[in-house]
Amino acid sequence: MKMKFSIMPSRAVSDKNLQPNVVRTLSALCCYTSANQICYPNQNTLGELIGVSRALITRNICVLRDNGYIIDLEPLGKKMPWAYQRGNRYFVPTRVGDPIPPLEVQRTDVISSRRLPFITHNGGVWGGA
Repeated sequence: MKMKFSIMPSRAVSDKNLQPNVVRTLSALCCYTSANQICYPNQNTLGELIGVSRALITRNICVLRDNGYIIDLEPLGKKMPWAYQRGNRYFVPTRVGDPIPPLEVQRTDVISSRRLPFITHNGGVWGGA
């Protein structure tokens, strides 16, 4: 990995709702976060980075989503022929209520009941079908 440091929301360190493996997943996500707080790593990549299964990464991302540590964004680019869907993109707000970057679209489709975060209308472009 070529990243030498990352910025992670400090509130996650003392959050009693997050198990240690969830905090490790958040820190792995933050290793791939841009200056605009956007990341799109593959879940297999995250699992290899912290030494856990992709299934555990998926569960941890649901916990992070439920607790407001990540917000799903619309993926960019085209879907690969072998892929189920286009890749995931996440916004990692450092503070509660941080707006998504301008011109970004929050993902609002309902793939599962766990992907129903609060919809932010402060910044960015609200996406909807």
